Amino acid sequence: MNGLRWTAAILLCGWLGQYPLATLVPHLIMERLYHKVVERAGYNQLNLTLRSDETSRWVVRPSPDLLYASCMYNLEQGPVMISAPVPERYWSMQFYQMNTDNFAGINNQREQRLRTGTQVEVTLLGPDADPAEYPGEVIQSPTTRGVMLLRASDIGDDSQAQAALKNSRCTAQKQTVPS
Repeated sequence: MNGLRWTAAILLCGWLGQYPLATLVPHLIMERLYHKVVERAGYNQLNLTLRSDETSRWVVRPSPDLLYASCMYNLEQGPVMISAPVPERYWSMQFYQMNTDNFAGINNQREQRLRTGTQVEVTLLGPDADPAEYPGEVIQSPTTRGVMLLRASDIGDDSQAQAALKNSRCTAQKQTVPS
C-alpha cells in the first residue's frame, strides 16, 4: 500500500509539474536565442546566417533546404520597419513572440502568391501602439521583444533567394507617429 501512495504521489507531482515546465521552457529557449543573436548582431537589425548544415544549431534544427535571416526586435523605443523583396520560389516572413508563439506571417504561397516579385514593407508595432496611426502594412506584436524570421528556398539555383535576403532590411523608426 505504501508503494501505491508513492507511485500516486510521483504521478501527481509529474502531472502538476508539466504545466510550469511547458510554460517556462519556451521562454528560456527564446531568451537564450535572443541574447545570443543580439550579442552578435544587435537588435532591430537583420542578421543573415550562413547555410545550414548538420552542425548548425543556432536554432534547434534548421532546415538545410532553407536560407535564413532574422531580426531580434525590441519595440521599446518605437516601431521597426521591415522591408524584403519576395523571390519566385518559397519565401516566408514569420513573427514570433518571446514564448515561441507565431503571431503573424507573410509568404508567397497559395493566396499570397501575388506577392512574388514585390517588395514587402511592414511596420512592426509594439502592443501599446495604435495601428490606425500608421500607413501601409502594419503588424502589431503582442510583446515588445521577439523574433522576425525570413526563410527562402535553398534548393537548386538559390541566387534569387540569396539576393532577396541580402536586400532585406530591419530598422528602428523614430518614436514620432507618421501623419
